[in-house]
Amino acid sequence: MVTGDCQCPKIDLDEWRDREVSLVGHSFVSSPTPLFLHVPRRLREDLQSLLSQVDGRRYRPIGSPLVLHRDGWFSGEVLLSIDPESGPRPEIRTFRTLFYSRVAGKQGFDAALREVPRFYRDLRAARVGRITHMYFWYLTCPRCLLERGAQQIILLAESNKLFAAQPCPLEASPAGPRRLVLPCPQV
Repeated sequence: MVTGDCQCPKIDLDEWRDREVSLVGHSFVSSPTPLFLHVPRRLREDLQSLLSQVDGRRYRPIGSPLVLHRDGWFSGEVLLSIDPESGPRPEIRTFRTLFYSRVAGKQGFDAALREVPRFYRDLRAARVGRITHMYFWYLTCPRCLLERGAQQIILLAESNKLFAAQPCPLEASPAGPRRLVLPCPQV
Protein backbone atom coordinates (compact mmCIF):
# COMPACT_ATOMS: atom_id res chain seq x y z
CA MET A 1 0.00 0.00 0.00
CA VAL A 2 2.85 2.41 0.69
CA THR A 3 4.20 1.88 -2.81
CA GLY A 4 0.93 2.83 -4.54
CA ASP A 5 -0.28 6.18 -5.74
CA CYS A 6 -1.26 8.98 -3.39
CA GLN A 7 -4.65 8.36 -1.77
CA CYS A 8 -4.94 11.62 0.19
CA PRO A 9 -8.61 12.54 0.73
CA LYS A 10 -9.77 15.48 -1.33
CA ILE A 11 -12.06 17.41 1.00
CA ASP A 12 -13.25 20.98 1.43
CA LEU A 13 -11.70 22.13 4.71
CA ASP A 14 -14.44 24.73 5.24
CA GLU A 15 -16.93 21.87 5.66
CA TRP A 16 -14.90 20.55 8.63
CA ARG A 17 -14.51 23.73 10.68
CA ASP A 18 -16.19 23.37 14.10
CA ARG A 19 -18.71 20.65 13.27
CA GLU A 20 -20.30 17.63 14.92
CA VAL A 21 -18.95 14.49 13.25
CA SER A 22 -19.70 10.77 13.33
CA LEU A 23 -17.31 7.96 12.43
CA VAL A 24 -20.12 5.39 12.42
CA GLY A 25 -19.61 3.13 9.41
CA HIS A 26 -15.81 3.25 9.57
CA SER A 27 -13.59 0.50 10.97
CA PHE A 28 -9.97 0.77 12.02
CA VAL A 29 -6.97 -1.34 12.91
CA SER A 30 -4.93 0.27 15.65
CA SER A 31 -1.55 0.17 17.28
CA PRO A 32 -0.45 1.72 20.58
CA THR A 33 2.26 4.34 20.20
CA PRO A 34 4.55 5.99 22.76
CA LEU A 35 4.24 9.75 23.10
CA PHE A 36 6.31 12.25 25.00
CA LEU A 37 4.31 15.33 26.03
CA HIS A 38 1.83 14.72 23.18
CA VAL A 39 4.51 14.21 20.50
CA PRO A 40 4.50 10.79 18.77
CA ARG A 41 7.89 9.09 19.02
CA ARG A 42 7.38 6.18 16.58
CA LEU A 43 4.62 7.34 14.24
CA ARG A 44 6.52 6.22 11.14
CA GLU A 45 7.27 2.77 12.58
CA ASP A 46 3.76 2.31 13.97
CA LEU A 47 2.20 3.28 10.66
CA GLN A 48 4.49 0.84 8.82
CA SER A 49 3.43 -1.86 11.31
CA LEU A 50 -0.25 -1.15 10.64
CA LEU A 51 0.34 -1.24 6.90
CA SER A 52 2.03 -4.65 7.33
CA GLN A 53 -0.90 -5.80 9.47
CA VAL A 54 -3.36 -4.69 6.78
CA ASP A 55 -1.39 -6.54 4.09
CA GLY A 56 -0.70 -9.62 6.26
CA ARG A 57 -4.31 -10.10 7.32
CA ARG A 58 -5.67 -9.27 3.88
CA TYR A 59 -7.65 -6.27 5.05
CA ARG A 60 -8.69 -4.01 2.25
CA PRO A 61 -8.49 -0.24 2.61
CA ILE A 62 -11.54 1.66 1.39
CA GLY A 63 -10.93 4.66 -0.80
CA SER A 64 -8.79 7.26 0.92
CA PRO A 65 -7.69 5.73 4.23
CA LEU A 66 -8.25 7.68 7.43
CA VAL A 67 -5.10 7.96 9.50
CA LEU A 68 -5.92 8.95 13.08
CA HIS A 69 -3.58 9.49 16.00
CA ARG A 70 -5.02 9.54 19.53
CA ASP A 71 -3.30 12.10 21.70
CA GLY A 72 -2.07 11.66 25.26
CA TRP A 73 0.84 12.65 27.49
CA PHE A 74 2.89 9.47 27.27
CA SER A 75 0.87 6.97 25.27
CA GLY A 76 -1.51 7.14 22.36
CA GLU A 77 -2.76 5.14 19.44
CA VAL A 78 -2.43 5.17 15.66
CA LEU A 79 -5.50 4.05 13.68
CA LEU A 80 -5.85 3.18 9.98
CA SER A 81 -9.24 2.72 8.31
CA ILE A 82 -10.06 -0.57 6.59
CA ASP A 83 -12.94 -2.48 5.04
CA PRO A 84 -14.54 -4.26 8.00
CA GLU A 85 -15.73 -7.19 5.88
CA SER A 86 -12.31 -8.05 4.49
CA GLY A 87 -10.66 -9.72 7.48
CA PRO A 88 -11.00 -11.12 11.00
CA ARG A 89 -12.99 -8.99 13.45
CA PRO A 90 -11.42 -9.17 16.95
CA GLU A 91 -8.91 -6.31 16.64
CA ILE A 92 -11.08 -3.96 14.59
CA ARG A 93 -12.05 -0.68 16.29
CA THR A 94 -15.27 1.20 15.59
CA PHE A 95 -16.79 4.34 17.08
CA ARG A 96 -20.40 5.02 18.05
CA THR A 97 -19.71 8.32 19.79
CA LEU A 98 -20.10 11.86 18.55
CA PHE A 99 -17.00 13.85 17.62
CA TYR A 100 -16.35 17.56 17.17
CA SER A 101 -13.98 18.72 14.46
CA ARG A 102 -11.66 21.67 14.03
CA VAL A 103 -9.28 22.34 11.15
CA ALA A 104 -5.81 23.30 12.36
CA GLY A 105 -5.09 26.88 11.29
CA LYS A 106 -1.70 26.10 9.79
CA GLN A 107 -0.13 23.02 8.27
CA GLY A 108 1.92 20.57 10.29
CA PHE A 109 1.70 18.67 13.55
CA ASP A 110 3.13 21.49 15.71
CA ALA A 111 0.44 23.93 14.55
CA ALA A 112 -2.29 21.34 15.24
CA LEU A 113 -0.85 20.61 18.68
CA ARG A 114 -0.88 24.35 19.52
CA GLU A 115 -4.56 24.47 18.49
CA VAL A 116 -5.62 21.76 21.00
CA PRO A 117 -5.90 23.95 24.17
CA ARG A 118 -8.00 26.54 22.33
CA PHE A 119 -10.20 23.77 20.92
CA TYR A 120 -10.78 22.34 24.42
CA ARG A 121 -11.64 25.81 25.78
CA ASP A 122 -14.11 26.40 22.95
CA LEU A 123 -15.76 23.00 23.52
CA ARG A 124 -16.04 23.69 27.25
CA ALA A 125 -17.57 27.12 26.55
CA ALA A 126 -20.06 25.48 24.16
CA ARG A 127 -20.98 22.97 26.93
CA VAL A 128 -20.80 19.97 24.61
CA GLY A 129 -20.21 17.55 27.48
CA ARG A 130 -17.24 15.45 28.47
CA ILE A 131 -14.47 14.99 25.89
CA THR A 132 -12.89 11.56 26.28
CA HIS A 133 -10.11 11.63 23.66
CA MET A 134 -8.53 13.93 21.13
CA TYR A 135 -7.52 12.60 17.71
CA PHE A 136 -5.41 14.10 14.95
CA TRP A 137 -6.78 13.20 11.52
CA TYR A 138 -3.94 13.42 9.03
CA LEU A 139 -5.27 14.49 5.65
CA THR A 140 -2.36 12.74 4.03
CA CYS A 141 -2.50 9.10 2.99
CA PRO A 142 -0.05 6.66 4.63
CA ARG A 143 2.36 6.94 1.70
CA CYS A 144 2.47 10.74 1.77
CA LEU A 145 2.53 10.83 5.57
CA LEU A 146 5.62 8.61 5.58
CA GLU A 147 7.29 10.58 2.78
CA ARG A 148 6.39 14.21 3.60
CA GLY A 149 5.05 14.17 7.15
CA ALA A 150 1.76 15.65 8.32
CA GLN A 151 0.52 18.45 6.11
CA GLN A 152 -3.04 19.54 6.94
CA ILE A 153 -4.64 18.11 10.09
CA ILE A 154 -8.18 18.07 11.44
CA LEU A 155 -8.63 17.74 15.20
CA LEU A 156 -11.38 15.35 16.29
CA ALA A 157 -12.55 15.54 19.90
CA GLU A 158 -14.41 12.38 20.94
CA SER A 159 -17.30 13.06 23.29
CA ASN A 160 -19.06 10.63 25.59
CA LYS A 161 -22.33 11.09 23.67
CA LEU A 162 -23.47 8.07 21.69
CA PHE A 163 -24.54 8.56 18.10
CA ALA A 164 -27.79 6.64 17.80
CA ALA A 165 -28.48 6.70 14.05
CA GLN A 166 -26.71 4.97 11.20
CA PRO A 167 -25.88 8.19 9.31
CA CYS A 168 -24.90 6.91 5.86
CA PRO A 169 -24.74 8.36 3.29
CA LEU A 170 -23.66 11.94 3.90
CA GLU A 171 -26.82 13.40 2.37
CA ALA A 172 -28.98 11.49 4.87
CA SER A 173 -27.16 12.80 7.94
CA PRO A 174 -29.54 13.98 10.65
CA ALA A 175 -30.01 17.40 12.15
CA GLY A 176 -28.99 20.28 10.02
CA PRO A 177 -26.00 22.17 8.74
CA ARG A 178 -23.76 21.94 11.84
CA ARG A 179 -23.62 18.12 11.87
CA LEU A 180 -21.37 16.29 9.45
CA VAL A 181 -20.90 12.60 8.83
CA LEU A 182 -17.81 11.17 7.19
CA PRO A 183 -18.77 9.50 3.93
CA CYS A 184 -19.47 5.83 4.48
CA PRO A 185 -17.17 3.21 3.01
CA GLN A 186 -17.88 2.52 -0.65
CA VAL A 187 -18.70 -1.10 -1.35
